[in-house]
Amino acid sequence: MSDPDIDQLLEKPHLPDIPETQLLRHQAALVIQGFNRLAEYEFNLPSTPADLSIDRLRSQKDLLTQLHTSLLPLLHHQITTISQALDYSELRQDTASKLALMLEIQPQIAHTVDQVIRAFNDIIAGRVLEPFPTNDQHFEEFKFFRLHGADFSIREDYIVHLPTLWENSCRRAINHTISLLGASELSILWDRWLDGLADIDTALTELSTLSNPRPDDTISTSQDTTSTSQGERKVLSKQAIQLINSFIPIAKLSRLFFVKLFREGMNSKQVPLSTDMSSHQMDFLDTSACNIGECFTDMLYQLEDSDIDPRPGTSRYLIGEIEKLTPLFQSYLVLVVLYIVPLYPDINGLSSQIYFRDWFVSWNTSFSVATHNAIQAVHFFERDGP
Repeated sequence: MSDPDIDQLLEKPHLPDIPETQLLRHQAALVIQGFNRLAEYEFNLPSTPADLSIDRLRSQKDLLTQLHTSLLPLLHHQITTISQALDYSELRQDTASKLALMLEIQPQIAHTVDQVIRAFNDIIAGRVLEPFPTNDQHFEEFKFFRLHGADFSIREDYIVHLPTLWENSCRRAINHTISLLGASELSILWDRWLDGLADIDTALTELSTLSNPRPDDTISTSQDTTSTSQGERKVLSKQAIQLINSFIPIAKLSRLFFVKLFREGMNSKQVPLSTDMSSHQMDFLDTSACNIGECFTDMLYQLEDSDIDPRPGTSRYLIGEIEKLTPLFQSYLVLVVLYIVPLYPDINGLSSQIYFRDWFVSWNTSFSVATHNAIQAVHFFERDGP
């Protein structure tokens, strides 16, 4: 493994073969060797289940605090510094000092990684295995939900990212671990919801695009989807566009559910570190937006090919996906009402419970109407087929 910027810089033909250049090449070779050593770091992953008794975990509280407030931020800073030094423009301007800086920081990174691994192994001597328990509500910062995520990040994600530690993905992985170990449970949920919302937004944008063909587009229902030229969109039939239009309100309301909770939550100046949810419940809510986003991604693919695929099969699939959404949202609502809304501050002069009670009634009514209309549109599309 070597960084391409270093090779590119030092293999320039205009560099004279003088002692200074030879020294730079020697330093660059040492830097590359240093990155190779980091890439080959041995993590010595445990294979036995961890002892996760609450008394033993609480005895490690100081070490857990050190991990997410000191060691991991230090590792993030060191990797950020070496990433900046690897910037090609920086290397060109001051090659010698940047190479020297990298040679100085590489062993520091190795030392900090070693400290992180040893600290986490002291806190959790084995692997945190699924399924998540339903009775760890009182574990607070030691809930299995947090420890399982940190276990995966530190013992598996870091193995993937260390060979390319100068990339943003490595720093994101460290920030994610810091959040899992030290952020409030609501903050962890909100971060994950943003990932799912991105999928819902993408699907909503694509649905809107398909339902609004441009004047210069031409209708194509051929199964050869490669026949359209680059930048040209395959336009669906009028019946397919009507079908797609019926799914847009469902996507908008699904997005609104998470956005509303996210925005009101962000207005909370202070939220507790933990909720009264178990790890099983936290995991269910943590993946909620992503699961809904995945549903819309799958439905989008089916809708895009609705003029090509047999309509009875399209109908069965789309109705099945719609009927997944309602029970999912009903399950999310129960947890949100019981455990999240009470933590929010007053809204527009009303307690959060009263405000969201009325809001959820209105949202649920709109969602029921939207899903009913979409199912009716699917049936009509099937009957109206060739």
